Amino acid sequence: MKTRALPTLAAVWLGVVIIPLAGCNRENNPVHAEKDAQGNTTVHVNGQQVDQNVQKANAEFKSTGEQIKQGAQQAGEQIKEGADQAGAAIQQGAEKVQAKVEPVAKQMINDASITAKVKTRLAADPAINALYVNVDTSHSKVTLTGKVGLAAQKAQAEKVARETEGVTDVVNLLQVTGDSTAPPAGQ
Repeated sequence: MKTRALPTLAAVWLGVVIIPLAGCNRENNPVHAEKDAQGNTTVHVNGQQVDQNVQKANAEFKSTGEQIKQGAQQAGEQIKEGADQAGAAIQQGAEKVQAKVEPVAKQMINDASITAKVKTRLAADPAINALYVNVDTSHSKVTLTGKVGLAAQKAQAEKVARETEGVTDVVNLLQVTGDSTAPPAGQ
């Protein structure tokens, strides 16, 4: 039952309760009023008809209440089913996102670890002035940028990077300034 049926059921219920009470002008009405010749009003009540009308109204009221109860139960079941479906969809979406993000996060952590290892090894090598060497890692591929004084330092920096665990390739973009004793120009 759709939730739009609930207002209709409420209107039917009100009609069931009010119609027997509003029928005062009908001939089979259990309450009848008459005026005598002096203008006095006499009211006659057919108790048996009143009881029948009350029983009929109670039966219809109970039936309508059951219909409303069933409608509410069905609406509740549909809401629960919709919530379950939404929850399952959210769970599936979260699993898909996790499946896509997890490898990227692992790669980023791996790249950061490689960068740290290469920088540490460059700093420990006395032949290289590692202060002016930048190390970037992407998908285990190391890129060296910056400036060194001698071509031998450039070659040594590349060798250190290639021998670092986890490195798959090295792009050596280091510039040789020709001065091994002083910091590179512009730094």
